[in-house]
Amino acid sequence: MANLKTRYTDGARRGFLHLGAILARRGFTADMMTYIGLLLQVAALPLIITGYFGWALVVGIIASLCDGMDGAVARAGAGPTKAGAFLDSTLDRVSELMVAAALVVYFVREGPEWGPIVAVLVFMGSAQMVSYVRARAEALGVDCKVGFMSRPERLVGLGIGFLFSWWEPGGTSFLVWWLYFLTLLTVITVVHREVHVLRKLRASERPPALEAPPAAADAAPRDGDLGDDLWPEPSGRGGRR
Repeated sequence: MANLKTRYTDGARRGFLHLGAILARRGFTADMMTYIGLLLQVAALPLIITGYFGWALVVGIIASLCDGMDGAVARAGAGPTKAGAFLDSTLDRVSELMVAAALVVYFVREGPEWGPIVAVLVFMGSAQMVSYVRARAEALGVDCKVGFMSRPERLVGLGIGFLFSWWEPGGTSFLVWWLYFLTLLTVITVVHREVHVLRKLRASERPPALEAPPAAADAAPRDGDLGDDLWPEPSGRGGRR
């Protein structure tokens, strides 16, 4: 699974680099691409709330492409900056929260069932925890890229749910079943990263092994040692002769 993820991630990164070079030559900057992606996600929110998931998927794909190319445009232009990376990371979280909030509003409008609403809320919280655990771990000097449900996989997963939202196996929308599945995978990813980071930190903080205690023969008092400790040598003054 990890090799598959690395393969398609590297392939997408190479494709983005070519497109990023073209956009950088036309005057686009990384921050512009980040803001365009966020604005497109905002445009998709009314479509999600009203249940037009097909159109929301189209807009979301374009938004994700813009957001994914900000790093490529930065590399082709002035180069990546810490400010740009910070802006991209924070707006990514804002984008995910907005989409999740739109889904909550949609399910509230649809009916009184709490299952999908709870699933979206847990999915939203777990998604933020996946990113937070990695950020906190890397601040402590621990690499944390383990787990499957990072942000690109979550976006693709939601896209699949939107694409087949019309299907109702068992009388329930495929989107609902799929959200349950995505929520479970995201929670598992949080636990996976927590365990990974704790193991790394505890291994690095483990105290060095103590030296072996002296052998029993060396530790035992020699003949006369105990008597000398309890009964010091007489000084010659007032002692028995």
